[in-house]
This record gives sequence, C-alpha cells and structure tokens, in this order.
Amino acid sequence: MKKGKNRVFPIVMTVLIIVIIIYLFATVKQPLVVCEKKTINDLGIAISEELEVTINGSEIDKMVLVKTIKLPEEYLKDDTYINSIMFTLEKSYDYLGDNKVSMSKTQNKVIARVEIDNDETIILNNIEFFDNDELQMKINSNTKSSDVVTLKINDKYTEGELMTRLKNNGYSCR
Repeated sequence: MKKGKNRVFPIVMTVLIIVIIIYLFATVKQPLVVCEKKTINDLGIAISEELEVTINGSEIDKMVLVKTIKLPEEYLKDDTYINSIMFTLEKSYDYLGDNKVSMSKTQNKVIARVEIDNDETIILNNIEFFDNDELQMKINSNTKSSDVVTLKINDKYTEGELMTRLKNNGYSCR
C-alpha cells in the first residue's frame, strides 16, 4: 500500500507543472515596440510616422504604420493637393494588396494606416516634398537607400536592436 501513495505525489506534481507551463505559454505577451517620428519641412508640411512592431521570439511578426501628412494653409485653397497626396500614397502601397492599407483625409491632412503581417516590406521616412511653382511629392521606393528605413516581416531583431536602429534614424521609441 505504501507504494501506491508514493506514486500519487509525483504524478500530481508532474500534472501541476505541465498546467503551469501551458498557462505561461498561453499568457506570454509578444513584445511591442512603438516608435514615432515627426518632421516639419521648410514648406511647413508636417509628416508623422507612428510604427508599432510586434516581435515574436527574435523576429518581426507584425507591423502597423500610421503615416500622417498635414499641409499648411497655403496648399489648402482647394482639394487638389490633398487628393493628389492621397492618390500617390494609395499607389505607393499597391504592392501590399487588398485590405492592408486604409486611407482617410480631413480638411488639411491625409492619414494612411498600413498593417502588414505576411512576408512584406515597409519603407519608412521615404517622402519628400518640394515646390517648383506647385507642390510636388517624391516617394523613395529604393529599399537599399541609406535615406530610408526598410523593415520586413521575419527580419531578425530583438526589442533593443530594433529600437536602436529606429532611434539612429530619428525616431523616438517606447
């Protein structure tokens, strides 16, 4: 009879440890890195990028980018510039496919929300404006350019490495 009682304790402990391990894996949160960059160019155009990156293990698992372009009063006489910026942004994100980009506009700004979680690439800090008798926008799509930050799903980063890379490119991270 003593042998039966001695076996119950190890079995109960084993089951308890397995339940605890399953609970820990189920409740572990993936690290979320949030970085933001705001700039105002010499034309008075404000560009804001807020990026949320979910890291799973040591790889980028998901990214959500909210890019806002706000125009100064002198470019708001009609909707031409706002509509042009919105159209150009939509076309620049065509490579991502359906349901990855949502666009909205207000009286003085355009907001693009980009959500990616497949094997896709996003380019940050890639918009430039200049005025040659009319406002023009240039989007740098060169993923190898040193002027932009390129991130891809499954890129290998720890939280600290990603934050350091973005901070070195003018972003503030939390």
